[in-house]
Parts: sequence; structure tokens; C-alpha cells
Amino acid sequence: MKIIWNQVTRTSQVVALCLFIIVFFLGIFIGKKVAVETMLGPVTHDVVFLCDEEKSIHVLFYGRAVQVQLPQSPKMFLVQTISASGARYANVDESVVFWNKGDEALIMRDNQMDLNFKNCKVQLW
Repeated sequence: MKIIWNQVTRTSQVVALCLFIIVFFLGIFIGKKVAVETMLGPVTHDVVFLCDEEKSIHVLFYGRAVQVQLPQSPKMFLVQTISASGARYANVDESVVFWNKGDEALIMRDNQMDLNFKNCKVQLW
């Protein structure tokens, strides 16, 4: 059957465009998830630390890295670094550091504790 383009309805054009957009964004979403899991492995823990002044830190733990989400900030991937006590994760230039020991955590920026995130403890369900 030959398609005669001037006979294609406006509805079919809109449906085709919508399907294309849905498939496009679904591919991006799935691709990002697969890329992260391929590089870092599966998520081992999904933790929310509650801090003073109702602030929170959402952290996804992977094998040797974490994804840190602070309020109104982009997600940060930090790799595990050497620590005398607890677990320490930092970005490449160590301008952002996430420390975790037991059920407590803190954020450091430029070698100083970020006072926006004080007394952070694991949220218990």
C-alpha cells in the first residue's frame, strides 16, 4: 500500500510525534540508569540522613561510591577515599566530601564542615 502524504490525518501526525517523544525520553531514562549501574554496580543502600533545621541528605550507596542529593542541588557522585575512621567519599578535587560513620554523616566543602547540615543521623522508618 502506498502512503499518500496529503491524505495522512493531523491526528496520526500528532500520535506519531507523541510516540516518538515518549520513546526518546524513555530511552534517555533507561540509558542513564543502565550507565550508572554498569559503572558503579547496583545500589546497596538507599539512606536519608535527617539533620538539624529539618535539612536532609539523600544518599545512594554503591560498592565504592555514593550518589549524594542535597536540597536544591544537583546529584553528586563521590568515590570512596582513604579514611582513618568511618567511610569518606569525595569528588576529584576533594572540594566536596561526604563522611559517614555508623548512623551519622556530614558534608564538607572546601575543607570546612557545611554548617547547613549539622547533626545528621539516619532516618529510621
